[in-house]
Amino acid sequence: MIKIGIIKEYKIPNDFRTPFTPLQADEINKLKEYLIVCQSSEIRCFDDKEYNDRSVNVVNNLNDCDIIFGIKEVPKEKLIPNKTYFMFSHTIKKQLYNQLLLKEIINKKIRLIDYECLATRGKRIVAFGKYAGIAGAYNSLMCYGKKYDIFNLDRLDCFKDTNDLYKFTSSFKFKGQIRILIIGDGRVAQGAVELLKSFKIIEVNINDYINKNYNQPVYCQLGVKDYMKRKDGKSFEEIEYFNNPESFVSNYQIFSGVTNILINAAFWDPKSPKLFEEDNIDEKFSATVIGDISCDIDGAIPCTKMASTIKNPFFDYCIEHREIAKPFSKKNNITIMSIDNLPSELPRDSSMFFGKIIKDKILPILKNDENKIIENATITKDGKLTENYKYLSDYVG
Repeated sequence: MIKIGIIKEYKIPNDFRTPFTPLQADEINKLKEYLIVCQSSEIRCFDDKEYNDRSVNVVNNLNDCDIIFGIKEVPKEKLIPNKTYFMFSHTIKKQLYNQLLLKEIINKKIRLIDYECLATRGKRIVAFGKYAGIAGAYNSLMCYGKKYDIFNLDRLDCFKDTNDLYKFTSSFKFKGQIRILIIGDGRVAQGAVELLKSFKIIEVNINDYINKNYNQPVYCQLGVKDYMKRKDGKSFEEIEYFNNPESFVSNYQIFSGVTNILINAAFWDPKSPKLFEEDNIDEKFSATVIGDISCDIDGAIPCTKMASTIKNPFFDYCIEHREIAKPFSKKNNITIMSIDNLPSELPRDSSMFFGKIIKDKILPILKNDENKIIENATITKDGKLTENYKYLSDYVG
């Protein structure tokens, strides 16, 4: 029997999610192929008692576990040598802040499997995207209401779960004319759309969004073909964009003068064009609130200069001085929401969603990975980078 440990989340700011809920852990244990234990935690969205009540043992350490599942990166001093870890390692883009972590994982001969790399036919299997989209869109609206003092939305921790949230949103009435632009059409964007629809905000097409006047909030959703175009003027081919993004340029300028809230929910490759450049932010740039759910620092949204936090979700970008300022300090500043762990604002829902995917799609292939899904997501093994991730050699060298 393979022993699985649910690790305590150590990341600061705190992350309240878990890879398996108490019910899911109990269901897996009853199958008798795996034995799940849970490391004690004072911050997890499901407390120790909820695991004990489901006959899932709560332990102080995971030293005797074969596989350890977590959410965020494990601090290098907490890593147990020669174990298999599942986590979002945030290393595959050579993120500097985790360079030492990956070196220590190699030194301790840990097998690292990154959720972000678990994929089939090029599509990720495991993601919290929907809940990032819901939380990010909600916070963006909350930010706009606070900035102009036209409506007030409570923080998400006032709601028990999304059902509780949607009971509120279905009866809430907005004041003011607001144009909301969603960049992206993947799972994150779908979550943002779900949230807006729960508020009964209506969707309009691109032409109407740009040209018509509305006396109520509206939103428009863009796929990549709508906000990127070829430099040579030829017809857009999505596969060409993803293979050769340097041949494309942003088309955002046609939306930049009519958008009040910009919600960025699209994946961004560093080789891709930015959605706009800092030099494009001028008196005609109408988006005064940006919800950068993707949160690539100085990425697609160049005024995202830092990640915000659940405790302090907003900051201002001063257009005049091109620098960060206190949130809501000037009306003509752009106020930005760039929380990098948004699903942790809806921790119970996102944990249930995530754990179901792991239970249904990942655990069944742990022992028989014939399609090499887990193998292809294995970044390190036996003290070395695996073949797929040799490009990280200079990063850990």
